[in-house]
Amino acid sequence: MQAADLSWTGMVYDICIVGAGLWGSSAARYASLPGRKVCLIGPSEPQEKDRPSRDIFASHYDVSRTVRKYQGSDHIRSLMTMRAYKGLQELEGTTGIQLNAAVGHIMYGKDIESITVPIAKEEGVLLTAEGVRERYPYLDTSRYGDTAMLLPVDAGHANPRMIVRAQQEAAALRGCDIIDDVVQSVEESGNHTHGEPLMRVVIEKGRPLLAKKVLLCTGAFTQLKNLLPPSTKLDFGIDGTFTVRLEVGEDDLEKISSMPTMTSFTDPEWNCYMLPPIKYPDGKYYVKLGPGYQDQRRLTSLKEVKDWFLSKPDPKLVEKYRDLLLSIVKGFNPMSVKTDMCVCSRTPTGLPYCDMVSSKVGLAIGGNGFGAMLSDEVGRMAAEMIAGGENWNRDIPREMLKAQFITPPSNL
Repeated sequence: MQAADLSWTGMVYDICIVGAGLWGSSAARYASLPGRKVCLIGPSEPQEKDRPSRDIFASHYDVSRTVRKYQGSDHIRSLMTMRAYKGLQELEGTTGIQLNAAVGHIMYGKDIESITVPIAKEEGVLLTAEGVRERYPYLDTSRYGDTAMLLPVDAGHANPRMIVRAQQEAAALRGCDIIDDVVQSVEESGNHTHGEPLMRVVIEKGRPLLAKKVLLCTGAFTQLKNLLPPSTKLDFGIDGTFTVRLEVGEDDLEKISSMPTMTSFTDPEWNCYMLPPIKYPDGKYYVKLGPGYQDQRRLTSLKEVKDWFLSKPDPKLVEKYRDLLLSIVKGFNPMSVKTDMCVCSRTPTGLPYCDMVSSKVGLAIGGNGFGAMLSDEVGRMAAEMIAGGENWNRDIPREMLKAQFITPPSNL
């Protein structure tokens, strides 16, 4: 029976990457090197009619995310975003797919100068709320604090759908097999090749696959399928969140088209991020905002996560964030309001987990709200880590990226 597994697949992958979102697709590109057999497994984005029958969703089903060279408020995150931003620029050049719009970014709130890390200050412009109004006459941040940091270059928004597409196209050109399926379990197979034990990856629609190493880039679903070593429980949370999109009419589009992306550092009740008018697949332009860490719901099961993706946010919260945006973008009269549901993976450190949980299984999870911004660099780190690279973490201490457990794997 054990030998039959090998005949099912016809091959053994050196690396199997589970999760075909932003991080997994990036890891697939970096892992796919000459002489190395790599596969990337994950379901494609569902059509609207298929959503009720799906269990696995992703938060990159969108056209806009804030990105910038320096995240700004955390040194380690800023090191990673610095490299990720450069990686996306290189990916644009490699694939010819436009990913990024460098419209600038404003961090606003209370005492922004003390919040901003030194490497971001070097390229930032410290402003008062009045200084923001002078540059952008339609923006008024004074209600939420009198300081702001403008990052005028290498900052703006990127299209997460296009990032995933570009990463996968680049990976495929390097020989990566991209498999549109859902992984149900990862387990020891009992098979060996050249004396090396293999992992068995069970998928929904196809035959099981065998791989020497497995990298989990499975985000919120990491502990909701049988992917981790037996009895393992990560210290890891899933928060259901949402975004609000306000449709921009022609007159307002002309007036606010120069708007940068924005992030607030103010009273927790009012923290949010905003994006400027961006054209969506329906042909309309929307400004978008979402909450910081507030107004979210902790999710603990596959059913809860699925139900969240298929639900709608509380209308009172939609009104709250609509009013919040209108308190900053003055004179804007939205034509309509739309919402989207998503989830945020949380770690207690606020940094990603990029770690080996056994000699054969690694993981890269925990975007903490910065998943798109970090994606290219986390994918690179994870790809080099799972391949056994010595310097995958560069100047970031590995302890800061180490997975934390409620119940650790028995081999640790």
